[in-house]
Amino acid sequence: MSFSSPSPSWPAAGKCPGRRRSGPGGELDIPAGGAEGVIVAEADHLGGFSLFVQDGKLKHTYSFVGVFEYKQESDTPLPSGNVTVRMEFAADEPKPATGGEVTLYVNDEPVGSGRMEHTVPVRFTGYAGMDIGRDNGMPVDRSYADKSPFAFTGTVKKVIFDVNPHPSDEHEQNLHEHAHQALAGHAITA
Repeated sequence: MSFSSPSPSWPAAGKCPGRRRSGPGGELDIPAGGAEGVIVAEADHLGGFSLFVQDGKLKHTYSFVGVFEYKQESDTPLPSGNVTVRMEFAADEPKPATGGEVTLYVNDEPVGSGRMEHTVPVRFTGYAGMDIGRDNGMPVDRSYADKSPFAFTGTVKKVIFDVNPHPSDEHEQNLHEHAHQALAGHAITA
């Protein structure tokens, strides 16, 4: 699934990292002087994610319902020119709400990593959408709140989500069962 920039807020994507192996990622054009700003963000600091550039480095923030905040940052600044970036999440288990390892990539080279102990089981929120090239509304990462909507100063050509992790049949069945349980729980409490 891919999106172009700039965009209005899209309805909430509803895809949690526990249910995908890779994504989000993007194709960027970074000017010679560098760039900063949000590549893609969903929801806000009470539960959401943001992939962005700050101080020349690729960064990822994931807020688990405002209780836990997980952050990863590249070891080196982004180069100028055409650049591909992505965040890859390797879930511990093939089910929603699992933890896992995060790796940041620039031009297909790993540049940073970290761990997320928890992920949201179904979706972040029903009231905040996904933004490309900016973080509209309340920001996901409060470090850029004073620059909101922290519009990307380069060009976001495309944002890509790999929403098909190609699980085994057993993992697919487990994922299906957990998703139904989570949705039923969400319906009961709504």
